[in-house]
Amino acid sequence: MRLHTGSSSYPVWSPAGDLIVFTGPNVSAVAPLLAVRPDGSAAELPPIEVRREGERLRFLPDGKALLYMQGLQARQDFWLLDLASRKTRPLARLTNPAAMLSFDIAADGKQIVFDRRRENSDIVLIDLSERSK
Repeated sequence: MRLHTGSSSYPVWSPAGDLIVFTGPNVSAVAPLLAVRPDGSAAELPPIEVRREGERLRFLPDGKALLYMQGLQARQDFWLLDLASRKTRPLARLTNPAAMLSFDIAADGKQIVFDRRRENSDIVLIDLSERSK
């Protein structure tokens, strides 16, 4: 059964199975956060945009809030959306400019595990063939 028409990526189901949150169509480097219920009816969220690549959404284990990554490409921070009040708030302001593509939440909801990637590495080729002659 089709639940949503149009572009969508990275869907996540709420723990209770009553809400599916996903990223909508890409607009430049970001995509809006959208939601539907299992019957296909739209669920209203505040206007939130996340980076289009990577898995940037997770429900807390109790299903009452959604954790998401938001910010510039080189600096993603963690934000929390309270689903009852529809209010957002920052959870962490990371100062290291390394990029993140994905994260997960511990089963008890008390820790976030995430990847970090720095794009300042150099690759150098050293040709030793002339020296060995």
